[in-house]
Amino acid sequence: MKRKTILKLAAALIATTMIATPFAATYASPGERDHKGEYMRGEHGDFGEHGKYHKGGMFHGEGRARAVPLTTDEARTLVDAMLLKMGESNLKTGDAKASEQAGKIDVVLLNASGDVVEVLKFDEKTGRMDRGTRHDLRKLIGKPNKDKAARFDRKFTADQMTLLANAMVIRFGNGELKLGDITETPRGTYTATVTNQAGDIVREMELSSVTGRPIS
Repeated sequence: MKRKTILKLAAALIATTMIATPFAATYASPGERDHKGEYMRGEHGDFGEHGKYHKGGMFHGEGRARAVPLTTDEARTLVDAMLLKMGESNLKTGDAKASEQAGKIDVVLLNASGDVVEVLKFDEKTGRMDRGTRHDLRKLIGKPNKDKAARFDRKFTADQMTLLANAMVIRFGNGELKLGDITETPRGTYTATVTNQAGDIVREMELSSVTGRPIS
């Protein structure tokens, strides 16, 4: 084979490899790409910076200052929902109160015996957990079960779905929106309405009782 032909084949092979690599990364399974906890990876998931419910989507204000500061009850609800989604039955939410640090809310995290494990700190203005707290929480809980199929064997109850939907609105409604009605559909999903403070319907979403997340 002529040297010129060999060089052309080599160049074609290199080009093919360079093109194939990004596609391989794109079509890798979620488990291969990301092992962060489901709730905490929301910052980069469906509701995160690049998610379908971020700017221009169903909820478009996450990260900016809330119209109404986060309350202690709302912070506690966020932690309750987080533990439920992560399946952490050995941990539970304790007291929630204004922090000694101005503009912050402290939510106590307890073990099954009622002992204090961690104090989770939220920012009242943004409604988000502090970065340092998220880091400590990841260290405490560790990596989630990599057997993602197990997540699809569970089914949330009506009360649990109400909690998850309420937390979703708290986190992404920025104090301007609230959860309206939530009802189970004949096919086993839940329909939730999101309203403004006057009670007018702003959005309606259908939620999976398996994942607790919107299905459309």
